[in-house]
Amino acid sequence: MQYFSKSPEEWRKYDEERKKEKERKEQPKKRIIRWTFYIVIFLSILTLVFIFMGRGSSRFDLPYSMIIKGFHINLESKEEYYYPDNLDIKVTIQNTNNKDSHITIKNFSFLIVNQESSEVVYSYVFPQPVETDISQYRTILVFDLLREKEISNLDKGTYEARVAFILNDQNVNLVKTFKYDKGLIIDVFAKEMFYLTTEFPSFNILAVNRTNEPFNKEFFGTLIIKQREKVIHSQRFSFGTLNLNPLSSISLDFEINKKFDPGNYFVLFDFNFLEQTYVTTLNIVDQIDQNYNDISLLVYVVSVASRGDQLDFEGLIRNSNREVRAFEISQVLFKLFYEGQIIYNYENNNLSRVYISELGTAKVFDLSKVKTITLDRSGKHEIQFSVNIGNKTFSKKHRFEVY
Repeated sequence: MQYFSKSPEEWRKYDEERKKEKERKEQPKKRIIRWTFYIVIFLSILTLVFIFMGRGSSRFDLPYSMIIKGFHINLESKEEYYYPDNLDIKVTIQNTNNKDSHITIKNFSFLIVNQESSEVVYSYVFPQPVETDISQYRTILVFDLLREKEISNLDKGTYEARVAFILNDQNVNLVKTFKYDKGLIIDVFAKEMFYLTTEFPSFNILAVNRTNEPFNKEFFGTLIIKQREKVIHSQRFSFGTLNLNPLSSISLDFEINKKFDPGNYFVLFDFNFLEQTYVTTLNIVDQIDQNYNDISLLVYVVSVASRGDQLDFEGLIRNSNREVRAFEISQVLFKLFYEGQIIYNYENNNLSRVYISELGTAKVFDLSKVKTITLDRSGKHEIQFSVNIGNKTFSKKHRFEVY
């Protein structure tokens, strides 16, 4: 038999050679895939090591917080201060070890630097070594700026608080960035959490002169209301010349001359003379809810406190429904008892509105807004909290111990 190309034996050899050649060419690719797989496994293991060994690592991802051999060092400061606020900055160390530990601090320095100009606004240096014992899980205060110097009236801008020292022969360097604001501070918000389609929405504009000079300028701007990026309404407004002494404030009411369909809106107040825009929300509903199903009361409060702590308490309404809810609250009651005797009573019978998004919550009471309560007595405490919505009362009792 005559073959026009190759015999079967020749074709078999030819196929085998092609297969070997293909394997030789793909070998580097297989090595790359294999090594990539190994690298991925290695990085995953390394990540787990860093997670589980975090207590012994030298630093968190945050520039103002780090851990050295079980000691958590933190540089604490607010994100923003307003004139004439004093800077409140602290350095703390927490012993996260499960045993008492001894620490030595050397060459402590603290700086406040203007980020734009690099000017050192304040410096504190304490080179002498300081030694102390810290019991397990305890936090100690290393530095408190307010105890050293009251710093306020800074130029408007961005600043850095920098701290450096040696902790048990380990270097510590922390940085916290904050802003110091000076000028006319404005806050805008709807006077009610929701409005009906038959009502003209009303807003409150709060202006505070946070400077050491009088403010005498025309107070005007433009109001823009949007829904899904579409402009629904706009109007200009002016309150004439505003005369504000240093650190004084004024509250201005502003009613929109339009009624709206049910829905959620963004409201932009563009104050042209300040070249600033403030954004808030506007909620519109057909009617006030009379159905209280899927509504419950939540409270946020400690279960255990130390003597001298400030009592923090918040009351919220939770909506377990997948539809928004709009209610009227007729009464809010808060009572604090110590060893069975009432020591503080708050009652608000003013009619107010609460708007709760689907499966959401809305805050209806915040103790810090009405009273500062210091827990100065050890013993058993009890809180009784209730909210009247329409003809239904929601209530909670909470007991906690102060040591």
